[in-house]
Amino acid sequence: MSRQYSVQQQNALTLAAIKQTAAWWRARPLPDALCQYAASHGVALSAALMLDLRLAYPGMPAVYGKLLSADGHFIHFEMDLDDALCPLPGSVAWDDISARYDLAAHKRGTGVGYGELCKKVLQEMNHAAR
Repeated sequence: MSRQYSVQQQNALTLAAIKQTAAWWRARPLPDALCQYAASHGVALSAALMLDLRLAYPGMPAVYGKLLSADGHFIHFEMDLDDALCPLPGSVAWDDISARYDLAAHKRGTGVGYGELCKKVLQEMNHAAR
């Protein structure tokens, strides 16, 4: 028999998963090409929240994923790299996908929106890093 979780418990589990992923990526070096491209768009990855990052995943671009920038923008990115680990011309995508995220602070039946939980984790992690 499966256990049913309350809305608060579901939100706590989601929050914990976001924190775990973000902390894991903050503790590891990110690809230089991604760091440089993000910086060229005004995004410091050291203050951003990495929500998903895939490196050399079969059938996909060499680097792709999603992040939450320090200024609150959700970004989808992807790029293919050459042998020198530089982005291949025309292979880079950097798109603001903020409109796709639920930023509800209170929502009947689901509690807090995923986007709002991400912003909470970003604020906590950046405050603790000071």
